[in-house]
Amino acid sequence: MKLFEKSKQEIIEQLIIIANNFEATKENYLLSYPHFLNYFKNIESINLENVIIGISFTYSWMPTILKSIKLENPENIISILNDAKNGKQINEKGLSILKTAFNNSLVGTSKLLHFINPNHYAIWDSRVFRFLNNEEPHKYKLEKPEAYLKYLKLIEDLKTEKIFKDFYKLMIEKVGYQITEHRALELAFFKGK
Repeated sequence: MKLFEKSKQEIIEQLIIIANNFEATKENYLLSYPHFLNYFKNIESINLENVIIGISFTYSWMPTILKSIKLENPENIISILNDAKNGKQINEKGLSILKTAFNNSLVGTSKLLHFINPNHYAIWDSRVFRFLNNEEPHKYKLEKPEAYLKYLKLIEDLKTEKIFKDFYKLMIEKVGYQITEHRALELAFFKGK
């Protein structure tokens, strides 16, 4: 399965157009975003209470409610999230564990991971998938940990493109405060739907 249909150059060119048209005043999410980041930034080590609070506010950014938190092995979940906070790349198994714990949703899991470590994890959702693939997302494609890891690799690759710095600077100007490279890319993908 080829996950992303567009070339890196084509993606960046489209993102610059999106960034030029971005209007921060129309984005309610921009208000809560730095507060969600600060919550985890100000925590030295994630504990169970932080997990419950974090996944709960994460779902304020979801179109569905949080119906299921499965914490059969909370120590394992906490360990994986602390690894993410400390910059460790979570593998497919770890993503599957988190996904199962949090509403069986990789989308929700990706948002939580982004709030925990916005420099290493990007938000993954149906709008991002639609932008990158020019097709409607099917749950079996969207919810695969392998697809999310390929997405993170694509982000790393896009950051090496020559015109990425111009795009990134423009997105920071448009948003009105400092954001990570991961956030700049994901936000433009989201707006490009």
